[in-house]
Amino acid sequence: MPKHRNNYEGAAKATVDLVDHPQTPNEIGDAVLESLIVMAAESQINIWHKATGLSVESLEALYRLYQSGAGYRRARLYAEYEVGVKERRGENNSDS
Repeated sequence: MPKHRNNYEGAAKATVDLVDHPQTPNEIGDAVLESLIVMAAESQINIWHKATGLSVESLEALYRLYQSGAGYRRARLYAEYEVGVKERRGENNSDS
């Protein structure tokens, strides 16, 4: 019998284990939590459970969303870059 139902559940449990492990250096735990907070804010998924801290089920959903949305994130990144380039060109043209 497999240890986890799927790769997302395994990744979520591994993340919680890493963050909660007493031997994990604070700097590593903080870096992981910072990334999770940013991802959760973008997706509007609540990754916190009042009684247990990080929610495995919510992290699993977050990871699934980010995996399926990888193309969307990449497109958004390129779009932000292009918008920035056009804005800079517009600023340069208005100074002439």
